[in-house]
Amino acid sequence: MEKAIRKPAPLRPGDRIAVVAPSGGVDEDRLAAGVAVLERRGFRVRPPARRAPFRLFSGRDEERRRDLQEALADPEVRAVWFARGGYGMNRLLPGLDVDWLSEHPRLCIGFSDATALLQWMVRAGVPTLHGPMVAHDVVREDAAGGLDHLLAIAAGSTDWEVPVATPLVAGGADGPLLGGCLAVLASLAGTPFEPRFAGRIALFEDTHERPQRKVDRMLVQLRQTGMLDGVRGIVFGSMHECGPQDEICDTILDCLGDLGVPIGFGAPIGHGDSHFGVPLGVPVRLEVSAHGGRLTGLESLVG
Repeated sequence: MEKAIRKPAPLRPGDRIAVVAPSGGVDEDRLAAGVAVLERRGFRVRPPARRAPFRLFSGRDEERRRDLQEALADPEVRAVWFARGGYGMNRLLPGLDVDWLSEHPRLCIGFSDATALLQWMVRAGVPTLHGPMVAHDVVREDAAGGLDHLLAIAAGSTDWEVPVATPLVAGGADGPLLGGCLAVLASLAGTPFEPRFAGRIALFEDTHERPQRKVDRMLVQLRQTGMLDGVRGIVFGSMHECGPQDEICDTILDCLGDLGVPIGFGAPIGHGDSHFGVPLGVPVRLEVSAHGGRLTGLESLVG
C-alpha cells in the first residue's frame, strides 16, 4: 500500500547535495563539469564515492546500495542527485530501507534508470523530481534554462508549465504525476516494486526503442498487468531516437487510444535535446486540445 505523503524540505542555495552513482559508470570529466555548475549556483556538493567498476555498473550491488542508502540517510544532505543513468537501480531496490525514508524524506533528482527508485519513493510517500542528471545534462540545461525551471520546482514553485507538442486524445485531467522511463517501468511489472497508475497522470519517455516492436510490447505489458487501470491521463515526453514520430504516435494510439483519457505526446521531458524537470507524486494538470497541450503544476513538491 502507498503511504501518506511526506514532502521533503525545499532545496535552496547553500544546501548540501549528495551526488550518487547507483547505476552505470560515470565519466569523470562530465561529472566535474556538472558539479561545477551546481557549485556556481551556490550549492555544497558531495561527489559520489570512487570505486572500481563492476561489469557495466559503477560498482558491485552492495557497494552501490550502501552509498545510496548513506546519502539518503545523511542528515546534512538536502537532496540526492543521480550522476547518470545506465542500468542497475532495480537490482538495489530489495535492500533499500524505504520505511526509514518515508519518515525522513529527502529530495531525489534523476531520470532514466533512476525511474526505478523515484517511483518506489513515491509509493513510499516521498515526492521526487524527474529531471536532468549531474554528469548527463545539467551543464546543457544550465545554458538552456532548464536548470532554472528544475531548481524553481525544487524550491517550492507551482508556477511552472511544460508544453506538450502533439495532441493524440483531447481532454483534461488532474492527478499526481508518476512515471519516467518506459523500459524501466515495464521491467518492474510483476515485481513487488511495480507502479500503479490509478488516479494518476502517467508520464512515459524513452530512448532507442522501436515503436512497432518494443514500444508496442511495453505498452501492452503495462495494460495487461493492470498497471494502467484507472489512469486519468497520459503524457509522453521525448521518445529520443525511437523512430519516426508518426509511427510512434500510431503505436501509442493503437495501444492506449481506447482508454478514454487525454493523451499528449512530445513534452520536452527525459532523453533528448531538452529536459524540463517535473515533480512526481504531487498533483499536476494535463490539458490536451487540438492545438497542443501543456502540463502545469498544482501543488508544491516540497513542504
